[in-house]
Amino acid sequence: MKITFLPAQSLRLDRSYIMTAILESFKGHRHVEVQIFRPGATDDEVKALQGCDLVAPADPSVPSQVLQGATEEAALRCILESFTEEECRAFMEYLEERYADKFASLTICPMEVPVPLGVGPLESITETKDSGFIRFDAVRDWPFPFRAWGYYDLNQPDVDQA
Repeated sequence: MKITFLPAQSLRLDRSYIMTAILESFKGHRHVEVQIFRPGATDDEVKALQGCDLVAPADPSVPSQVLQGATEEAALRCILESFTEEECRAFMEYLEERYADKFASLTICPMEVPVPLGVGPLESITETKDSGFIRFDAVRDWPFPFRAWGYYDLNQPDVDQA
């Protein structure tokens, strides 16, 4: 498993790291991209981030119809799906030890903040026949105090591993 960890020069929040993995094979597909995130942000966590200038105006290129219903709360919940550096390192070691043969790569990098209005939490995506969540924290003997899920979409083209 190839691991890329891009440290931040400076962070506005402790929970600022996002993770993307490429699975060698998953449900009959090769090189499936998975966005790994922390589900379950609490209302208190969201409230603590309100008024911190973490949400930018919407990207002007996004049609207004797409932004209908977009809220600051949804954008903050998206931010709260990120990890601390320590959580990333511990989870990275866990994946390397337990699932190295299943992963082609793992990339960890800081999230760009502020996020644009219109982004939302991955957790809110409805699962379908071809997309859904890998619930890493559902395994027996889960060693962490935080939850971790991975979102996949099998309708996306296979990621080129060349």
